[in-house]
Amino acid sequence: MPDPELQTCGLVASWEAEPHALVVRHAEGLTRIDAVARDILRVRFSPSGALAPQRSWDPVAALPPAPLRISEAGEALRLDGGAIQAVLDRGTGALACFDSRGLPFAHDLGGPAWRELDVRETPFEHTPEPELPPGRARMGVFLDKLIPPDEGYFGFGQRTVRLDRRHSRLGNWNLDPCAPGVRQEHDNRYQTHPCFLALRPDIAWGLYLHSTWYSRFDVGAGRSQVLTLFTLGGELDYYLLAGPTPAAVVEQLTRLTGRPALPPLWAMGYHQSRWSYGSDAEVQALARAFRERGIPLDAIHLDIDYMDGFRVFTWDRERFPDPVHTVDQLHGQGVRAVAIIDPGVKKELGDGYTPADEGVAGGHFIAGPDGTLFSGWVWPGEALFPDFCRPETSRWWGDQHRGLLDAGVDGIWCDMNEPAIVDRPFPVRGVRNKSIPLATRLGGSAEPALEAETHNLYGHLMARAATEGQARLRPNRRPWTLTRSGHLGTHRWAVSWMGDNRSSWEDLGTSLPQLASMGLCGSPHVGVDIGGFFDNCFGELFARWIELGTFYPFMRCHTALGTHPQQPWSFGPGIEAIARAAIELRYRLLPYLYTLAHRAHRTGEPLLRPLLYDFPDQTDLHQIEDQVMIGPCLMIAPVCRPGVRRRLVELPAGSWHDFRTGAPVGPGPLVLPAPLGQIPILVRAGSILTLGNVRRTTAEPLTELTLLVYPGAAGVWTLIEDDGETPAHQEGAVAETDLRIEPTGDGVTFTQAARSGGFLPHPRTLLLRVHLEAPPAAVRLDGQETRGWHWDPQQRAIELSWADDGKAHEVMIQEGRPRDPPR
Repeated sequence: MPDPELQTCGLVASWEAEPHALVVRHAEGLTRIDAVARDILRVRFSPSGALAPQRSWDPVAALPPAPLRISEAGEALRLDGGAIQAVLDRGTGALACFDSRGLPFAHDLGGPAWRELDVRETPFEHTPEPELPPGRARMGVFLDKLIPPDEGYFGFGQRTVRLDRRHSRLGNWNLDPCAPGVRQEHDNRYQTHPCFLALRPDIAWGLYLHSTWYSRFDVGAGRSQVLTLFTLGGELDYYLLAGPTPAAVVEQLTRLTGRPALPPLWAMGYHQSRWSYGSDAEVQALARAFRERGIPLDAIHLDIDYMDGFRVFTWDRERFPDPVHTVDQLHGQGVRAVAIIDPGVKKELGDGYTPADEGVAGGHFIAGPDGTLFSGWVWPGEALFPDFCRPETSRWWGDQHRGLLDAGVDGIWCDMNEPAIVDRPFPVRGVRNKSIPLATRLGGSAEPALEAETHNLYGHLMARAATEGQARLRPNRRPWTLTRSGHLGTHRWAVSWMGDNRSSWEDLGTSLPQLASMGLCGSPHVGVDIGGFFDNCFGELFARWIELGTFYPFMRCHTALGTHPQQPWSFGPGIEAIARAAIELRYRLLPYLYTLAHRAHRTGEPLLRPLLYDFPDQTDLHQIEDQVMIGPCLMIAPVCRPGVRRRLVELPAGSWHDFRTGAPVGPGPLVLPAPLGQIPILVRAGSILTLGNVRRTTAEPLTELTLLVYPGAAGVWTLIEDDGETPAHQEGAVAETDLRIEPTGDGVTFTQAARSGGFLPHPRTLLLRVHLEAPPAAVRLDGQETRGWHWDPQQRAIELSWADDGKAHEVMIQEGRPRDPPR
């Protein structure tokens, strides 16, 4: 039923055209529509008639505006931005959009509406606050859009529901869902990504609800054909992304919010973590065990027990008597150190604890509505919390990392930064979650704001401060920050993991739609705790998890205090062999994965993505969430249930090959063997995979590069490389090598273009490996027939190698006649 308290904007009273915008005054309220780009519109509506000012912490990057042509069309105003058109109804204020082909999308069912909300209508009903702060914090704005019957809705960030979010009600408010007293059934989680990709035959489009206040999407849950946008804050502000493909939507979104950061190469290797490896001796023994067992490793994470009494920016000098020596010893084995930092600073004043004393003196900590310092309990006890909305506080916080960086720590892990706070010391009975009061003022006098407006940005701004601090203090190294909490746009500053999961088959399975959805929201560098954080993992589950974790953009094993050890060898020799093979495959794939990281840095393209991203025209694939693409070439079909040793695999259009054997597979659907340790990995015909030699660590040079070719179609690939460590790629220190495979009448031709760019890779051998049905009749290298090739009858592949001199080369292969297999 209609809400009788809702107010609507009514008739258009007047309008004004600007070069890049349309400004409309209604009977009540004001609408402004800007052409942010020829394929992006920004729509804003304010019931008061005054639009909120731009915030310094706005996740949206500044873009040059595009022309917007306005004309009258009967009872409507027509807008033409180039790749996106719209019609505004002058009677209701409703907006209807069309892409450049005239296909409709995002049609309003009426104009914006608004009313004041009671705290009981929000997720804050369980907090001690009796009411919402007065003013904008109480004003909710609503907008209904039509859901076509064949349209799916994807993205929305970090969720645990299905890949297609249709029929869901999705709130946006960061919290630790595992904190004491938090309602477990609430769909809000550690991060907020108030954006989505809508997809139906022939069109994809996107919407970003540009609000840091509490907001909500009702995607056909209340009314099956209605999408409702809602936000507190007294203003509706959203961006429309014209698509028309999923890849175009992600590119448009990351053009708005900034491209993802390029991680250092070591960060894409294997990471081992636990709460906690609690001493120098334990950490060194762990690193030695990896080396002695021949298992690759690039990073060990130090959880909270490395600190002195959990005080941030300190070391426990009994457990870690010489931090510089600890990190140097790790570096000597090619292992990086990542140290955890929480936002809570122990309230220990006047006793020489510098972060607390400096923070109070500099006014860096949050004060409650009554003006006194806000405090709550976390690991060190009663703690104070920085106000990251103040630029001077963010810089101060970034500078606090100097001691860790001086000790050689390579990366910073931001945890508990929703922020997660409780109301009394952890061991005390009845401990409950504690929230910063919504009426708390942050940002200082220069840019005051309420906690109700900025809460969702706390982890985002903490991660940004950590990254900027690393870049400032160590400018010749690429910063690396891992964060639990975040917001849309955090991908510019940090890698994310999905927080505290469990050792369960359910959590293994939900990792796929969760990470795929993050990629659609512009966050490509994501992972989950392999093996699960809570509870005890066991052999079969760990084996299945690490063989899938091979393909997570961020690959880390992590588990909680009190659980069984979760190193690769913790489940016996058989599982250790599976884990070793999975991690070795990760290191072989790094040249391909690192190229994908560069592509993400340039266009936002996700590394791990659902099938709908690469095959939007195949509607039967839109709902599949247990198969994903890794870049445009690889498809994996993991096993996420116990006892399963084969599985059904859907094959998208085109020809496909088995990754391990090179044999053609299909047509689909088909059932493929999936023994423990060997999930189905398929490759699109026409792919050129770049694989490296197995290394113990990325600190060792790449000495052999395998160019793995799967013919059956024409294909191109550009290998992208850099030094993997410094920001020099920003100044052009990148090597790019274009590779091409082309079927010919009697065989295939492989072409390697001359390497371009300002980076020179380490000397290495190139090994070309082409899968064929039979041994070739002739092979020509750069026009000259050669016999320096080898035929592998088991893998049915020709191998040919040469020294990588960076020059252009061409290999022409004349196929031989297939032979019947021996009986």
